[in-house]
Amino acid sequence: MTDHAEKTRRLETKPVGSLLWELSLPAVAAAVIGASHHIVNRIFVGQTLGEEGVAAVTLAFPFIAVMLASGMMISIGSSTLISIRLGEKKYDEAERLVGQALLLFIFMSIGFFCFGMFCQGAMLRLFRTSENVMPLAKQYISIIACGAILHELTFGVNGFLRAEGKARTAMFTNLLAAVLNIFFDYLFLVVFRTGIWGAATATLLAQFFSTIWIIWHYTSGKTLLRWRLKYIRWNSPLAKAVFILGLPPFIMQMLNFILQSIQMYQLGYYGELYGKAHGIEAGGVLAINVIGIIFVIGMCLFFPLLGLNQGMQPIIGYNIGAKRYDRVATALKLTICTSLIFTSLCTIAVLLVPELILTPFVKADSPNRQELIMLGSHALRAFALVLPGAGLVVATAGYFQANGMAHRAIMLTLTRQVFILIPALLLLPPLLESTRSFNGMDGIWYAVPISDFGAMLVAVFFIFRELRRLKRLHKECQTDEQQAVNHLTSSPK
Repeated sequence: MTDHAEKTRRLETKPVGSLLWELSLPAVAAAVIGASHHIVNRIFVGQTLGEEGVAAVTLAFPFIAVMLASGMMISIGSSTLISIRLGEKKYDEAERLVGQALLLFIFMSIGFFCFGMFCQGAMLRLFRTSENVMPLAKQYISIIACGAILHELTFGVNGFLRAEGKARTAMFTNLLAAVLNIFFDYLFLVVFRTGIWGAATATLLAQFFSTIWIIWHYTSGKTLLRWRLKYIRWNSPLAKAVFILGLPPFIMQMLNFILQSIQMYQLGYYGELYGKAHGIEAGGVLAINVIGIIFVIGMCLFFPLLGLNQGMQPIIGYNIGAKRYDRVATALKLTICTSLIFTSLCTIAVLLVPELILTPFVKADSPNRQELIMLGSHALRAFALVLPGAGLVVATAGYFQANGMAHRAIMLTLTRQVFILIPALLLLPPLLESTRSFNGMDGIWYAVPISDFGAMLVAVFFIFRELRRLKRLHKECQTDEQQAVNHLTSSPK
């Protein structure tokens, strides 16, 4: 216990820059690995199953987004509280939080299994899914739903490892899942030629072995916090606290579900209009293919930012518990600067060579290959116009999640996705469809940078206010410490 506690205590003593680098690098590497296996999976599906296979996997994104939303809510909410409890040296309370989170993961997984098995048809009909793609999408979602508990544990428990400073172990967990997923994708799709069910089964098998690794790690005494059976039980106050702090990422991902649903619906409609105007058969499927590829490319851009946030989170939580507000401010500034540099470089790459980025996802003998690359390049450039602003929003929301100020993270999410993006997705497509220079799908592409710009302005306002607050709290702590020292030195011996 002492050795683990000493390693965790470095969150308060080690220089913030090197500590952020130490914790973020494995988390970013894990995020890149996680994104890369999605990319490889999509390339395998695109090259072996063609456009219908890519469309089927894309149509499963909203369901997976809901699973991710619940996993993030429990993981981030629990991890934030765990970091604060560790900073307060309350190890028993931290273990209670771990047990509560495990129980919540189980409950959520049962719900996803039922939804994926019995409600998938209604969801797919909402997206105007074509008759050719519908059975493939149903098959894929059904298999993914069977492994919901594996998804929740593999993704969620990594947050507990990072909360106690074990970022490398969390990275290895993601690395194991990613490598196995790529291996099983190749085995099922390329060697055995199984079809769409092989892609889903590959994901489940990879998550199964990753879950076994996590269970072994936690039950073999290699962590400060342990899984204790006596704590895996319902505790209303803990569950409420977890839900409140995990609400921002949950809302963000649930809004992603709503947004993706609106995008699928709009693309199905305006994609068909685009196809008829340009002599392209199944224009709706073409449009859904484009957004599916962009979703995966977006993972490459945003997963590293989430990894950076994950590295920042234990620093923020621990030092708030220890009342080291100067270190909190430093961690926030470094995270924002790193996010802006990374997203600026990504913007340059996307604007210069979008065709090069899209080509691996498209089957060489696809009849719509040129149209897909052309339409995808246009959409990708539009999405990247205000990418640094989106990076700033992600870093700011991650900070407010980590320090327990959930309402501000929620406000950022609502500003971007509810107040701006959803209205833009509904209003811009019909408006631009009525013009000669644009089409309805342009409204879907340009809605994203418009919303990113609006949310960026709100994030900048929040950041300046928060830095002033942290500066004031730091001065108050210094004053209190100086008064305590003066009291001790002036007291009679």
